[in-house]
Amino acid sequence: MDRPLISVIMPAFNAEAFIEEAVRSVLDQTWDRWELIVIDDGSTDGTRNVLASFTDPRIQAFHQPNAGVSASRNRALDLARGEYVAFLDADDVLPPRSLEARAEILRTRPECSFADGVVLAMESTTRELRTIHRPTYHGPAFPKLMAMSPDVFCGQTWMLRRSVIGAHRFPRHMKHAEDLAFYLQLARTGLYCATSEPVLHYRTGHRSAMSDLDGLDKGYLQLYAFAAHLQPAPAPAELDRMWKRIRRVMTRGYAKAGRPWSALRTWLRRRPQ
Repeated sequence: MDRPLISVIMPAFNAEAFIEEAVRSVLDQTWDRWELIVIDDGSTDGTRNVLASFTDPRIQAFHQPNAGVSASRNRALDLARGEYVAFLDADDVLPPRSLEARAEILRTRPECSFADGVVLAMESTTRELRTIHRPTYHGPAFPKLMAMSPDVFCGQTWMLRRSVIGAHRFPRHMKHAEDLAFYLQLARTGLYCATSEPVLHYRTGHRSAMSDLDGLDKGYLQLYAFAAHLQPAPAPAELDRMWKRIRRVMTRGYAKAGRPWSALRTWLRRRPQ
């Protein structure tokens, strides 16, 4: 039975503490037809040395001056040869059947362009696992993404057909929500489908995008502008839902962080025209 090549894309920046486990989780996959493309984005720690310790020819490591996560993923996409593409951050872990469970969806269901699955949060110290994403939705992805719905989006968890990606790339100017912007470019082609199996252990307890609230707020404003300029343009109702979702998320984030004036400013902010 044909087993298409899967390109696993891993950006890495100062990931010495975790990247060995991330790479080994790819080596442990039940689906053995993969290539792992690691882009070391100007790390100043021992990331390069850890990568050099692996000798499996399916692992390709490239080093570049620091250019950001979007530039790293874009370079890897330019190098990818696989029929399918998956993403893995250098501090996360793939369960053993992660690639196989998603690839089987794409291989057997030609109407599906995007294959997702269950995501478990893995506490960095205790390694305790808890479910944070259990998708059950099957259908068009674009309206759900415009609503920033957790039904289809929990970060870089989709496996995609490379034919759908084409020349589309991550927006380099965005440091937050760049993954959602990337998906939006593709989401009108084919359907979103999901497996009931775990596809990612997302490491927690050592990072949080919500800790950089001002950066996240800027990223969401950039996301809205990006979505508004898509062609064909989203429906006004879709843009309205996205704006309300952004306003709600950021208002709650600032309020929870003890920044009431920022929360009020966000709630009262006028939508860009």
